[in-house]
Order: sequence, then structure tokens, then C-alpha cells
Amino acid sequence: MRRALACLPALILLVTAVAVVPATSTYPAAAATGGAQTDPLRRWYAALAGRYTEPVSVVVMGDSNAEGTGATTSVHRRWQQVLQAQLRARFQPPSVKGAAVPYISASPRMYFVPADYERTATAGVGESSYGLGQRSATIPAGESVTLAFVGRHAKLHARKGPEVGRYRIVLDGGTPVVVDGAAANGANGQVIWDSGMLPAGRHTVRISRDSSSKATATAVYPEGLTTYDGDETAGVRVVDSARGGAKIGDFIGLNAWNWYQPFGALPAKGLLILPWGANDATSGTSPEAFRAGLEALIVLARGNGFAGSVLLVHMPKRGTASEQVWADYRTQMEAIAASDPDVAVLDLRARIPDQGGDDLGIYFDEVHYNDRGQAMIADQIASAILPR
Repeated sequence: MRRALACLPALILLVTAVAVVPATSTYPAAAATGGAQTDPLRRWYAALAGRYTEPVSVVVMGDSNAEGTGATTSVHRRWQQVLQAQLRARFQPPSVKGAAVPYISASPRMYFVPADYERTATAGVGESSYGLGQRSATIPAGESVTLAFVGRHAKLHARKGPEVGRYRIVLDGGTPVVVDGAAANGANGQVIWDSGMLPAGRHTVRISRDSSSKATATAVYPEGLTTYDGDETAGVRVVDSARGGAKIGDFIGLNAWNWYQPFGALPAKGLLILPWGANDATSGTSPEAFRAGLEALIVLARGNGFAGSVLLVHMPKRGTASEQVWADYRTQMEAIAASDPDVAVLDLRARIPDQGGDDLGIYFDEVHYNDRGQAMIADQIASAILPR
């Protein structure tokens, strides 16, 4: 792992140096191989076909639109959960139920967090940027985070390092388990606790800094809870690795250290969905830098064990974004797909109106989508990734 991480700067320099290629394809992107056309989602189809023997994961990485901000009535109205429900309705093995929220962040970044998002925290809990979506909690002495899930099994992912204290973990109000978070070198995405098999139903996991921590280790940093409901070895899971407020540059370069290890630990990653752009377009990221960032992120994912397909999603234009920049972002996405046989582009703007022209009642604000809009996004993505 250290050897792979040491290559990160070189990988990023490599993709940044790639010249811009004119857009020559639209969704689905196709690359010529031996005179034949290959479907850019074929690796996803193959991973999905293995769902009877391993849990195939769809990973979503992006900003608040990727995370599902705007779905206010329920966490299950976020487009990720709606997409998961649609995929499971068609592809879930009959004997597998599956966790409703496969990954519960210890520090959700979405704005207007739905009331049923199973995470509560005391007032002194802060935020740090470790783990999937670069979202973790900073828990100092006397504070705690409680995560809840419905299922039969859970694993707690957290940071270990020289500055980390001892984790105090309490399952369902029972006997505390203390796990030392100290390590000579920092490492994210570490499974520090495994619940083992539990009775089916609702469970709670309370995390705090144990008082036996050394004085200099002032906090602990839980990242999130991976949950299972009979889908440890089979089924379809949609995993949230997004971060509200993020730009593409926040996930590459040295920032990649935060999510790289946790991402690599996800099993059977068949599809990586990347709906970036809303924050980049309003903060000065040039189309060329946007493309270089996407390419760098894809290289990083592949360098950490990802062998699936990539779906670049061109979202409807954010209300305050430049029309020209938004169009140029799409051109750059299509250029990536034209040069990479395993990357497809889905133009949602051709299917869902911009906020300024919304006559369908699908927006929460000038950038985010309400429950109806979330369902529209899920419907369109589901139709685009179904095997055919």
C-alpha cells in the first residue's frame, strides 16, 4: 500500500500532462478495438453478473449533488438510495435482503440532513476529512457520536495514527469495547471494530474517546459504519463516497491520501459514478483543469484496485454557473470517454431541465434537487447502466 501511495504524485503529473482531445463521442462512449466497438460499461456488467458470490459495489464520488443534498423527507429519498432500490428490484439475489444504507458517515456533509439519517452527535463533535468522501468525525474527550442501523452486522472504519486516542465503542448500550487508535504511521479506513453477527433488527453503535487515552491524543476520528443485512457475500450495494461542498481538486494530489485507503478496501467495486462540476464551475476551475482532475481521480482509483467502469455524469447547469464553462465541462468529459474504453458519459442536462427553466418542480434550491428531482436522477442513471 505504501508503495502505491508513493506513486500518487507521479500518477497525477502523468494525467495532468495529457493534452486536451476534441470531443468525438456521446453517451454511450465507444472505443475501437480490433475493428469492433466495445461498450464502456462492460466491466460493470461483468461485476454485476458476479452478484451471487460477492457484493458488487457502485461507488458515488462527488459533491453535494452526488451526496443527495435536498432530499429532506428521508435519507431513502436520496438518489443513491433510490438507485440502489431500483437495481435491487431487478438484480438482487432472492435470498439477500441487503443493508438500506451500506455506509453511514460519522460526519455527514450534506446540508439539511434528513431527520432519519441514523447519526447523532453531542455538541462538541467536530469534523475531519478522513475516509470515504473525506468525511469523519473529530471526537474530543467527553463527546460522542452514535450511529444506528437496521441489519445483522456492522464494521467501524476509523483513522489510526500517532495523534489518535483510544476508541470506546458501545453496541446497543452493552459492555464497552476499547480499541487503541495509536499507530506509528497514520492510516485511514482501518476496520477497528467488527460487531460479528447480530440478531436482525435495529442496533446502535456509540463511539467516544476513552479516558485511558494518553493526554496528547486529544481525540478519536471515526469515519463511518459499513452495515450489512445478509449482503456480506452477495448482492448489490450503492456506497456514498461524496462530500458536500467539494471540488474535484479536493480529491486529488495530497488530498487523495484521505480517501485512498478506504476506497481500496471496498469489495467488488464494479462502477464508479462521478457527477462533478457544480462547485468547480462557480469557483474558477478551468475546463482543462476539470478534465485533468477527473483523469487524475480515475487513475488514482485504478491504482488502488478499481477495475470496473466509470460513469461521468454531466448534471444540469447550476443556476449561477457560466453557460460556456458548463458546456466546456461536458466537452472535456466526452473527450475523456473518447480516449478511454472504460469510461462513459451520461448527459443528464439533456434529460433534466436546468433550475432556471424548471417547470417540473424538481429543485430544492439553485443547485440541489428535492425528492422528485432525486428520483428523476436515479431513474435516468438506472436506465443508462442497465445491461443491454
